[in-house]
Amino acid sequence: MQKSLFFIFIILCVLLTGSLSVSLGEMMSNVGVAPGDFFQYNYTSYFSSSDPHAAIPSDLTWINQTDYFMINVTGVSGGSVNFETMYRGLNGSSVTGVCSMNVGTGMATISGYGGPSSANNFYFMARGVGMMGRMFPSSTLSPTINDTFSMPYSGGSRLTNDYVTKENNTLIGVYNSMDIYYDQASGMMVQWRQETIQTTGTTQTNSTQMMNLASSNVWVIPEFPTVFVSVLVAVGVASTLGAMGIAKYRRHLFPQIK
Repeated sequence: MQKSLFFIFIILCVLLTGSLSVSLGEMMSNVGVAPGDFFQYNYTSYFSSSDPHAAIPSDLTWINQTDYFMINVTGVSGGSVNFETMYRGLNGSSVTGVCSMNVGTGMATISGYGGPSSANNFYFMARGVGMMGRMFPSSTLSPTINDTFSMPYSGGSRLTNDYVTKENNTLIGVYNSMDIYYDQASGMMVQWRQETIQTTGTTQTNSTQMMNLASSNVWVIPEFPTVFVSVLVAVGVASTLGAMGIAKYRRHLFPQIK
């Protein structure tokens, strides 16, 4: 009888400990979004070359036929976010994806079309992380935030994080950079920009892709970011080219889709 009571006591303790662990885990969740949250982005591309006869690559041309790219949060469990993606073209076509990401580890699973391949592992980061903090706190290999600043929005300012990564492969003459901005409170991506500069002999070409948040149910996005983004691209390209010492640079810029 005493042994039976002892085993029952042990089982109850294990169950209680497990319940407390789950509850504590939920309380300490790094997720800053909730089911039903949606985020709609403009998706545009830019191309420029020092060769006046250079052709715009087809993989950039179709991007400027984008109406919008949408991320819909469908569920949250612990540190994992389940979400759906949808690309919609100006011609009415659409493709979708079913995805998930753990904001603690940074691990993502993409099924179907989940957006640009170099961006779809970075849609979310842990909420409340500031400058020099790890984007994915449970990962020792997590990238860290480079800068934090205040961004004005309708209804008030919001703290925004900036993550930048750069790679210069001189052997093949390719310079890559990626710049991502996040809303600090929600950990949601508000802007992504990837730039590639290819140097072949005396010719330099610049290919840039960008997504910037246009609307959301979480907070009101003002009208000015489109202009702000265009200026940011121009400044970024100019500074990059200046740093690389490019003397001649003819610019061919796609009209931005709004």
